[in-house]
Formats: sequence, C-alpha cells, structure tokens
Amino acid sequence: MSEVNGYADLARLVEQAAAAQALAWRGIERVADLQLAAMEGHARAATGLIADAMQANDADAVQALMRRGGELQREGVQRAASAVGDILDVAVQTATSLGVLAGQPARA
Repeated sequence: MSEVNGYADLARLVEQAAAAQALAWRGIERVADLQLAAMEGHARAATGLIADAMQANDADAVQALMRRGGELQREGVQRAASAVGDILDVAVQTATSLGVLAGQPARA
C-alpha cells in the first residue's frame, strides 16, 4: 500500500490516531474530575455557611459569619489555585504523551 503522510500503511495511521484520541480523552476526563472536586469543595463550604446564616439570631453571630465567610473565600481561592496547578500538570502530561506518540516512527 502507498504511504500516507509518511506512514507505512493506513492501518498504522488509524491505530495511532485512535491511540492519540484515547489519550486526549483520558486527559480531559482527569481535568473534569479535578474541576468537579473543586466545585464540590466550594459547594460544601457555601452550603455550610448558608445553613449557619439561617440560624444566626444576633449581631455577634452575623459578625462571626462574616469572618467565617472571609476565611471560606480564602480557602476557595486556595482550592481553585491548587486545582489550576493540577490541571496544568495533567495538560503537560497529556501533551508530552501525545508528543511521544506522534514521534513514533512508522513500522515497515
């Protein structure tokens, strides 16, 4: 069979394309899991604060809620920054793996 884009045969091209697609999907799945975990953390923090706010019955309780809200905001930023770092790690790993896959020589 004639060469297609430097590949010995079309079957090898299809095999590598399928492997690349599977690798990319695994990376996307890992990123989605990281984002979901971060959102779950945000939701838990917010629901806890809202539940406490519903039970606040004086000014001191409201002031305590405000302080706690500020702490939760800082924690949320830290969670988001950590998730972004993890997502970038996954992106680099996926790109590196795709680069290795793309650089494999064709079989004769």
